[in-house]
Amino acid sequence: MTQLVRLVRMPWVPRPACARALAIVLCLTLVPAASATAQRWRDTTDAGPAERALFRLEADFARAVIDRDAAALRRIVAPQWVYSDESGTMSRDEGIAAFTAGADTVQEAGNEQMRAIVYGNTAVVTGVLWMRGRGARGPFRNRYRYTDTWLRMDGRWRCIASQDYLMPRER
Repeated sequence: MTQLVRLVRMPWVPRPACARALAIVLCLTLVPAASATAQRWRDTTDAGPAERALFRLEADFARAVIDRDAAALRRIVAPQWVYSDESGTMSRDEGIAAFTAGADTVQEAGNEQMRAIVYGNTAVVTGVLWMRGRGARGPFRNRYRYTDTWLRMDGRWRCIASQDYLMPRER
């Protein structure tokens, strides 16, 4: 901070006035930028058309997992889609196989706390996916925090990368 003040310090302005001027300049610079970024983040209650389309696609993604619908997943994810979780990284084909042919049977799933930010033809959606079903060890109820990255390709949104992790159980 001392170096910054030296760079900005104007010799003809008394030191307290210089510090005040620097604080004002920083506020005028940073607050509008933070505000603009915050306004881009929207949840499901205040969503524009792009965000609503992305939220529908997230719901379709969950439905495809429940239905073990590989064709629907191939429509949703891009050809070079990559998936990662606490067990590692998977290619598109490996990820689709894991969701549609694994030992777990998902009976119910849904999204909560979704937020979307759209940058032109690219978007990021974060949220919590909950799943209920049955696996090799019996019934399960899991929650996953996720980040999906979407790209508008050939006039439609396609998921290009997904990352999630199993959230710890609430006590």
